Amino acid sequence: MNRSSNNKPPLRRLASPAAVLAAVLGLALAACGGTVPPPNDQLASSQAAIRAADEMGAGSDPQATLHLKLAREQLEKAKQQMQAEDNESATRLLQRAEADAELALALAKVRSTQAEAQEALKQVDKLKQTGVK
Repeated sequence: MNRSSNNKPPLRRLASPAAVLAAVLGLALAACGGTVPPPNDQLASSQAAIRAADEMGAGSDPQATLHLKLAREQLEKAKQQMQAEDNESATRLLQRAEADAELALALAKVRSTQAEAQEALKQVDKLKQTGVK
């Protein structure tokens, strides 16, 4: 048999060289911080989405107002995270802020379109009353 005199099994290979290298590289990246760059583009995109929702009148619709408020809060939290150099969290907050602002914009557009449709129906009713077909 291949066993030594103390009856212990032979040592097995614990890991392949590639696995060891991957683990060492992973630890090295973690030690270096693997820093995420500041999400400046996402910040600008989120701010633009909030401005667009504001300009479309999201503040006059209760649901849109709620989402716009959430977007602003997330934007402010993201700025704080960026100052603390937690750019990964800041990126996620900015993505949520942009999504909430876009939802507020969509809700405002729906409200505006519904108002325009109501106005058009009123015009049709007026024309019918005057006898125009």
